[in-house]
Amino acid sequence: MGRIAGFLVGNRRELRDVRGWLLRILVALLFVLFGLGKFNADPRGEWFRIFARIGFGQWFRVATGLVELIGGVLFLLPGTARLAAIPLAATMLGAVIVHLVVMRDAIFAFIPVVLLALVVIVAYRDPSLDDTIANLESRKRQRVQGGR
Repeated sequence: MGRIAGFLVGNRRELRDVRGWLLRILVALLFVLFGLGKFNADPRGEWFRIFARIGFGQWFRVATGLVELIGGVLFLLPGTARLAAIPLAATMLGAVIVHLVVMRDAIFAFIPVVLLALVVIVAYRDPSLDDTIANLESRKRQRVQGGR
């Protein structure tokens, strides 16, 4: 595998990490869906009204949708997930601030907080820790069984 392909796709351990793939697919799907929803230009639409209240103009809705859409797609691949996590996390941090300061709705700030946490946890998750935890649990079982 070439250097560029290795960077984009990830290393062998990341490619075999089934849990990582499932988590990245979940997060990517959420961001792609939220991003696509922001392209609805209907003035009665929820995103249209939210971005009207923010006050930056509707171009900001489209720009946010692009960041979420492109970031979600890039989040799929293990090699680009960490890179994609930066704008996705920044977008969710901005959404939290908007919900708290502009919208004055702390309850709905919960959704971007959860998405922010998911992005950071999934992007910076180390698949080798799964092996370590499994080994520790196996040793613990062996000690318990040996002590009987």
